[in-house]
Amino acid sequence: MKKTFKILLAAAVMLVSGITAPLSAAAAESARYELPFDPIAESYLLVSLDTGEVVFEKNAHVQRTPASLTKMLTTYVAMKYTDDLDATTVTQTTRHTDELYGMNSSTADIRNGETLTMRQLLYAMMLPSGNEAANMVADHIGNGSRSNFCMLMNTEAKRIGCTDTNFSNPHGLFSDNHYTTAWDMYLIAKACYETPGFMDIATTVHYYLPANTRHAEKYLISSTILMQNKGYPSLYRDYVQGMKTGSTEEAGRNFVTVCESDGERYILVVMGAPYYREDGSKYTTAAFEAAAQIMDHFFSEYSLKPANGLEAPVTEVALRYVKDRDNLLLYPAGEIYSVLPNNVDESAFQKVFNVPEQVYAPINAGDVVGTVSYYIAGDLVGTTDLIAAESFERDTLIFLIEKLQEIATSLYFKVVLVVTAVLVIALVGFRYWLGKRYEKMQKIHRGRK
Repeated sequence: MKKTFKILLAAAVMLVSGITAPLSAAAAESARYELPFDPIAESYLLVSLDTGEVVFEKNAHVQRTPASLTKMLTTYVAMKYTDDLDATTVTQTTRHTDELYGMNSSTADIRNGETLTMRQLLYAMMLPSGNEAANMVADHIGNGSRSNFCMLMNTEAKRIGCTDTNFSNPHGLFSDNHYTTAWDMYLIAKACYETPGFMDIATTVHYYLPANTRHAEKYLISSTILMQNKGYPSLYRDYVQGMKTGSTEEAGRNFVTVCESDGERYILVVMGAPYYREDGSKYTTAAFEAAAQIMDHFFSEYSLKPANGLEAPVTEVALRYVKDRDNLLLYPAGEIYSVLPNNVDESAFQKVFNVPEQVYAPINAGDVVGTVSYYIAGDLVGTTDLIAAESFERDTLIFLIEKLQEIATSLYFKVVLVVTAVLVIALVGFRYWLGKRYEKMQKIHRGRK
């Protein structure tokens, strides 16, 4: 209890202080490409996890109701603030279910008096989207107060970088003060993706909850993500890697997923797909159809391509004080990638170099000499160091000759030379004047005799 109180107290201090994490660099970017069609969703966002590029977007910064996408942040907070997911247990009471009666909300069929581990509750939240499981998690971590837990959720959202998000409950049932954006959901999804163990839960299709005081036998719960379930062949896509769905009449159909193909990874956010069809029937697959439309098109038309390789030099600079070699080849220290249409190659990248006109031996292989930045249509894709691939020792004789040449051609040397010449001429003139004066004095002396 004391530990939980300290966590919540720290959250309160952070929230009041307005501590926020800086936005990702991609936040300032507009989408690189446009879809040739309009998916059936009010907002969508596709971002490369490998490069941070915004590939497609529509209304990504418009506030929307997230519905059960909320449970992604609930799970993230639970995993962060629970020391041992398997040793921590929570028992359900009527408090966890009272607000759910009559709301036709999703549950994991956890019954009054049953005790589950925190890990089991996370599966119950993420797979069948159990609202009672979300309340159990929130009450436990919030020390009996869901408002405390929501304060912790909002603190974490701000730390992640969310600027248009406020969650007032742990499950996502509609509330006027419960909102986010497609962009903020991407940031939350990215933080979840990077949390050890989260994707193990999020990508699970079927899971058994144990027999309990009200369940005589273990029972199966299943993911609401039909796109990762081979039992739905028209919707199934092998590139879909879990995450979360969320649907209410107010929110429409929402879906966040990681899409992976040929080693390329993307986060897709779909929000505000229609809840009903035009004939008034429920449109349960709307968000999946929008996601498939976007990603099928993307993977057929685009891919991640390198701007450079590490085996070939990209430029050279003049090399001094070395015998039989007057240039230094520069290689990129790291590879830069960008999402490009399949019919475009690395020639689409514009390179901007920041290198000196010349370098001087000695120089060692691996020394950083400058940088190269890669651009696509004026947008910066990335920057990497340029390094020397070879080592060169200084040739002492060449060094001395070049230094003498530098001295001989320097302004300082020219000034000294002119001053010296003037002094020599003045000295010669002075001695000439002295000689003439001496001769004159000699003549005067002889005349007096």
